[in-house]
Amino acid sequence: MRMPPSVFARFRRNNRSEDQAPDSEAHTGPAPVSDLTDGDFFDSLDGHATIIDFWAPWCGPCKVLHPVFDELAHVHAGDGLNFARLNVDESRMVAPALGIMSIPTIMLCDLKGNEVDRLVGMPDRRRLEDLIARAKGLSA
Repeated sequence: MRMPPSVFARFRRNNRSEDQAPDSEAHTGPAPVSDLTDGDFFDSLDGHATIIDFWAPWCGPCKVLHPVFDELAHVHAGDGLNFARLNVDESRMVAPALGIMSIPTIMLCDLKGNEVDRLVGMPDRRRLEDLIARAKGLSA
């Protein structure tokens, strides 16, 4: 004899992929975000506008920012912009040299590697998109 489904059966997830709604902005593969270090930071800035996320693994707001930053990197992958990330715990020379005093900090650098703008703290999506629009203007 088959048992009737429990009251909680409708809340169980048998196959997580079926439960997820298709997302037109879903991305496959890793985000086009480069991981920078003290050794390659300045060399990576030449020739293109770059948006850098200064972060640390223990930083809660940084963890919240990562998916948004990755998504925006995917969306703007063909726009001639570079998106990069620098872990301030592993690379202890660049951040102090640039005056990074709190994280997350998002920095925009022009085609010659000069700082153009900086967002300190957890930016909202609109502020990030404004920064990206400004970066597009630099690379045009």
